[in-house]
Amino acid sequence: MLIDSHIHLGNKKECEEIINNSRYKNKYKIYSCINPKTIDGTDIFLRDVDGFFAIPLFFCETDIEKANTELINRVENDSRAIPILLMCKNENLNNLIFLLNYNILKEHFTLHNPHDISDRNETYDYLNSKGGFLLLHTLSSSTYQHVITLRKQYPKMKIIVAHLGRDGKCDYDFTTDMIDKLHSDENIYTDISTIQNPKLIRYAFKRFGSSRILYGSDFPFERTPGIKEEDYIQPAIKANLKGYEYDDLFYRNAEEIIRTAYIEKGRDKDGMEH
Repeated sequence: MLIDSHIHLGNKKECEEIINNSRYKNKYKIYSCINPKTIDGTDIFLRDVDGFFAIPLFFCETDIEKANTELINRVENDSRAIPILLMCKNENLNNLIFLLNYNILKEHFTLHNPHDISDRNETYDYLNSKGGFLLLHTLSSSTYQHVITLRKQYPKMKIIVAHLGRDGKCDYDFTTDMIDKLHSDENIYTDISTIQNPKLIRYAFKRFGSSRILYGSDFPFERTPGIKEEDYIQPAIKANLKGYEYDDLFYRNAEEIIRTAYIEKGRDKDGMEH
């Protein structure tokens, strides 16, 4: 079984226009590491997986409310899809909760300023009250401090640090340092999306153990059209993990998050109506 915890879904035409015309395209790597043609291959790519966490494909210009609604419309009838909607501002929290199937949200710093969380504090409060999950990046020492701040202020909110906490250059020392700093907090999880170095994957398992590491591809970023899920898996295979570690990585840990965060028919796991 294979559950991909880090898939982005988006509109090819809209993304192509943004990539070509954005004033941010020379500032942020996100604009150069995606080929709009690859987006057309998403449905073929997803045939390789048994389940996937679906995240809106977004840029600085993204309308968060629109992106969330479009994602829900696309995946609401797909039993394999676990939508991870984008973090919203406080005034939009009720609209966001209405859309949620799972208490998992995504924060990205092309859209969310890590230095000023006041416009999102009610959304953090919501996740904290539900024991929900927030997926985000570290990428730098300052965003690492953001993670630490959130863990102190919202202790019941679990955090999934994407990409093993790597920086933009995938520096080995930076990534291992992030792993060393984060692994002891039982409410911090991580995923291996974009990690090409099997040594980093082995190191993460040594420090985190096997119960809080998720498999992820980050599709459609930094890959060519026609890519298969098995190609993304190769760094993990080359890490020579134990059998139970692969089971945890590829599906068991994701299943546990899905079970924990699932909201049943308009009610959360505590039976509270939205």
